Amino acid sequence: MMALTRDQYDVDFLKSNADCIRAQGLHLPHLDQPISLLNYIRIANDIEARLHAARPKKTGADHPAQRVLDWGCGYGQMTWLLRRRGLEVTSFDIGPDDAVLPNLPLCNALDVTRTTHATHLPFEREEFDAMLSCGVLEHVDECSGEVGNERKSLAEIARVLKPNGRFLIYQLPQKAAWQEAVVRRFKLGYSHPRRYTASEIRLLLQEAGFRVARLKRANLVPKNLTGMPNALRKIYSVFGPLLVVLDGFFCGIPLLNRIAGVLEIEAVKQHA
Repeated sequence: MMALTRDQYDVDFLKSNADCIRAQGLHLPHLDQPISLLNYIRIANDIEARLHAARPKKTGADHPAQRVLDWGCGYGQMTWLLRRRGLEVTSFDIGPDDAVLPNLPLCNALDVTRTTHATHLPFEREEFDAMLSCGVLEHVDECSGEVGNERKSLAEIARVLKPNGRFLIYQLPQKAAWQEAVVRRFKLGYSHPRRYTASEIRLLLQEAGFRVARLKRANLVPKNLTGMPNALRKIYSVFGPLLVVLDGFFCGIPLLNRIAGVLEIEAVKQHA
């Protein structure tokens, strides 16, 4: 029997986690839809490639594992995937120290550093090589209830990153996303109140001391199936891998990608 590839193993593990979610009657659609799980694996592979490319070239010496902060780690899917790719990941989230996660395979070994402070990160200056925001930055003002915490959070992220450290942003809602417009128009479910244009997020990052090294668009083909009928969900389950490939193709088409769902950004902390 052929050994599973890393990505095949990751898919099987995340699907077993999804089975546990459904068995417990939990509502976690981002973790129980096959196309969403494939998208997380795609993101993890992209992060691995970006950080490998950013690593200083040193001959004759082993590199220590890069330290990554999973900012707003949630149920730990990105922490788990990034550790599988050889990164040293610290999981962080907002909440009390005694917060209890559900009994899921993803969560059972997840050790989360928490704080109840809306913006302060309980870490030392220049502690991390990279910081991940996967579906987090857009919720800062919304969940904290205070406009301006978004900028304060960006300043904190810059503080704990090393010079030339990478701030990797995924699942950042794009202003003109067609799916969000449909969800709002027909009241199909949650729609992000905070959405961004490319120029807006570039300016916010520049003001916080970052240079945008890469900005691309993704999710022209939806990965979040909120409001979609069950028949369409089943189609997605069957053709998920093909749809992920098609999404990458369509999102490379100028102008068309302006209505894609999200922005994906690699920003570099500039020297003070």
